[in-house]
Amino acid sequence: MRIWLGFGLEVYTNNAAYGWWTTAHGNWNCVCIGGLTMGALAILGDDTTNTAPRIPNHIIPTAVANHAQGATPDGSWTETANSWYFGITSHAEIASSHIYVSGNQQLFDYGDHEYSATAVPPLNRIQKPEYALFQRDRPDAAKPWSMPWYDPAVSGAYWNGLALDHYFEDAADSWACMRTSWTDINGWYVAMKAGAPTGHDSHGNLDGGDFVIDFAGMRWAGELGSGDYIADGYFTSEAQDSPRWTYYRTRTEGRNTLVVNKHNQLVTAAPTCKFASSDTRQESSTVFNVPSDSAAMFTTDLTTNYG
Repeated sequence: MRIWLGFGLEVYTNNAAYGWWTTAHGNWNCVCIGGLTMGALAILGDDTTNTAPRIPNHIIPTAVANHAQGATPDGSWTETANSWYFGITSHAEIASSHIYVSGNQQLFDYGDHEYSATAVPPLNRIQKPEYALFQRDRPDAAKPWSMPWYDPAVSGAYWNGLALDHYFEDAADSWACMRTSWTDINGWYVAMKAGAPTGHDSHGNLDGGDFVIDFAGMRWAGELGSGDYIADGYFTSEAQDSPRWTYYRTRTEGRNTLVVNKHNQLVTAAPTCKFASSDTRQESSTVFNVPSDSAAMFTTDLTTNYG
């Protein structure tokens, strides 16, 4: 353990070349710093080399300046939903929602996704009990973190007063979703993204207009997930001619969106979006009938994606 912590300390004391993750705003920063934190705490009283006690003095300022900034102003995340889950879990472990991105069957898994987890860390300490309630009801809720973070005093319905649709408007990763119910897994869930295709710690895809559809207990329009992280050139660049965009699961052709002459979208794409909603909200009952005047609309101009 001391050997590995020593490598981490080298990043801060001697600017080791492998420390590029120290300035990342996404899960690379969260996970690397989280590992150093937990490792240092584990041997803090037994480390005769004075390595472990020096770790927190370096990682806390780095965490505040970088991965704590991973959340965008509208409540979304600088990377993908999967990386949000992966990264924010490490952030929560260090500090000791994401509700809308979970569909009726699985996440809206745009960009790089290794798997489609539906649970989120129950961050009870931020005084948002609905987040803990939401996580408790996920199919894969049973995780090691559930034991120290579980709060038996929290009760009620996480969806009580929660809008059926939402628009994350930050231009970097704008997307919207809408559903017919928070409690009926056979209902409709539709989500679509626009946003910039790059600038997500290399986890974005050329996928403006990407969408998913859940209905009747099935995902009818979905995603293939990530490409191979160790494939040649996968993370070398986000330029238009990058090897990354030659792989099917990252290029436009492999995503659930419009394709023009099999061309990739532009890495500089910045589509405009419009969103409108009747702001229909579900109350505490598990049975919800959508009012006849309920409506939501999301449009994006994809012509700017192809130049």
